[in-house]
Amino acid sequence: MKLLAVFAAVLATTSAPTHDWKLTPSGWGPVRIGMTRAQVSKVLHVELQGNFIDNEGTCQELVGVDDALLGLFFMFDDGKLKRISASEPSAVVTPRGIHVGSTDEEVRKAYGTELKVEPNHYEAPPAEYLTYWLKPEKSGVRFETDVNGKVETIHAGDSSIQLVEGCA
Repeated sequence: MKLLAVFAAVLATTSAPTHDWKLTPSGWGPVRIGMTRAQVSKVLHVELQGNFIDNEGTCQELVGVDDALLGLFFMFDDGKLKRISASEPSAVVTPRGIHVGSTDEEVRKAYGTELKVEPNHYEAPPAEYLTYWLKPEKSGVRFETDVNGKVETIHAGDSSIQLVEGCA
């Protein structure tokens, strides 16, 4: 009985992971761009699931089967993580404090003149793509804004952050 009480006390003081990591061009917490699916699953302690979404069968956009990962998508191409996308309001935030729901004005203030601004392919202005390159065309973060000037999706990773339809 004492052992059970000690075990219960340990469980009560052990906190569950919160995933309060920052989303950067290099990854999210211990999840790094370039990892394999197995490596990502291992560091997140959760299985990733999804289907191939390109004609060659090499690109997948996967999600975690954990509520803490709701709204996060992990894009793999040729077996390597290329991009992490956040598309629902959550605790996912960039090191400069931008999250889904931030305004385009907040993105501009946080990233300044380093942003590449392009019109959104599917929504009318003022919707746009605001892209910050850590290494030009190789490593960056892209913010998709809607017609209300709010960030609706954040993509972080390699040049695949520019893809507008998953793997295409």
